[in-house]
Amino acid sequence: MRPGGPTCATIATGQLPTGTWPFTLDGEALGGYCMVGAFARHTLLSEYSCVRIEPWVPMDTAALLSCSVPTGWGSAVYAGGVKPGDTVVVVGAGGVGVNAVQGAAHAGAQHVIAVDPVAFKRDFAMTVGATHTAEDTRAAADLAHQLSWGVGADVVVVTTGELDAETTKGAVRCVGKGGTLVLTALAGVATETTLSLLGNPITVFEQRIQGSLFGGCNPFRDIPRLLRMHQEGSLELDSLITRRYSLEELRQGYADQAAGETIRGLLVHG
Repeated sequence: MRPGGPTCATIATGQLPTGTWPFTLDGEALGGYCMVGAFARHTLLSEYSCVRIEPWVPMDTAALLSCSVPTGWGSAVYAGGVKPGDTVVVVGAGGVGVNAVQGAAHAGAQHVIAVDPVAFKRDFAMTVGATHTAEDTRAAADLAHQLSWGVGADVVVVTTGELDAETTKGAVRCVGKGGTLVLTALAGVATETTLSLLGNPITVFEQRIQGSLFGGCNPFRDIPRLLRMHQEGSLELDSLITRRYSLEELRQGYADQAAGETIRGLLVHG
């Protein structure tokens, strides 16, 4: 993908990179959300967008690798560069955040603090690698400084469902000397200012701000790798699926997500 390329020119309309439409309804051209069709049973895509997996891998497990698992895992491992002994704070313990927790733990972090106002999500994070939890970033900042003997977190990964200025302000409080702030979350409005910081501490403490899309993962390399890790017992996937929904139950799925009652909801076509 590059500026001026065919993908950039067509993705906003739901067209394929060729400029053609993937679907029609009663003779009218229809686009596909992110060119994949959202909740459609079938979709049309380029062979270059396909990643081969082993035939014995269950499709519901494989579905998790389309976004949330590599995005979270890579945000800690690749974008954050978590190292053995690090103190890591993950803000948001939903479908992306719990996988950032898994990535941080896999990379050898000494302390992994999962931050979420929902107790169910905090408890779940403890089952996949979190060593501590906090209800908000203020408590997480205090805990990170306490655990690191006053230094602060080495890596802070923000994975909240919607990014806003208050969230980033709280996340910055957690970042320690030489630490990295990874922004994986997106604002609901693209033009909204979500990052307003004092520059001096960033300069004096040599802190770094890193954006992360898909966790910096390469799908052709990392999807097979993550599935292999799961098969070998070093990555949890199955328990990430809190509930399965039929197409008719989509509204309930959204309601459960808004209520903080799911880690991952899976749409199953009958």
